[in-house]
Amino acid sequence: MAVSTATFIHVVLSFKVCKRKHVLTPKANMTLRPFTIDDAPIILSWIKDKTAFRKWSADRYPAYPPKPEDMVAQYAADSIFPFTAIDDDGKVGGHIMLRYPDSSKTVIRFGFVIIDDQLRGKGYGKQMLQLAIQKAKSEFGAKKITLGVFDNNPSAFHCYESVGFRVVGTDSYFIDGEEWTEKEMEINCKLSRISQIFGNIRNYS
Repeated sequence: MAVSTATFIHVVLSFKVCKRKHVLTPKANMTLRPFTIDDAPIILSWIKDKTAFRKWSADRYPAYPPKPEDMVAQYAADSIFPFTAIDDDGKVGGHIMLRYPDSSKTVIRFGFVIIDDQLRGKGYGKQMLQLAIQKAKSEFGAKKITLGVFDNNPSAFHCYESVGFRVVGTDSYFIDGEEWTEKEMEINCKLSRISQIFGNIRNYS
């Protein structure tokens, strides 16, 4: 059966629209659950080279590439709480560590933050950070949340800014014989709560 040019164009355009709709499907809801060693191979597979590895881990791991048991060893202390981000179907999409940096247990530090490389730039990182911030406040009693981000990782820096982190200082590390500079960032939970209250008052006024 012959197919007219008009029909062919319609089919092609319909296919393109369907593809576009699939791509623009709203992102899945993420939840955080405790990290397990079974998550490690998936998470580590997102790190494609040594530079990306050091952006993620700084100098915390002795060698690249890391093994799953190396990852588990990072979380041996009682003050460290690693979490895995999963979607509604249980698929692993991200990872983040929360820890108490001192005995006061009023500060939570984020570390080893990573999102599946196929999901980056789509809002999943922001969603995971918001979940972690809420968990730090409600479950860990954090009055302040801190993290560090290297200056050669601007996409991560902007993601942290988008959820409320602000620069409070700078630091540097020697990574594989080179000096890497970084920004120290934090969220003051008490101040952010006050800002939220005043924002609600303005909305009602």
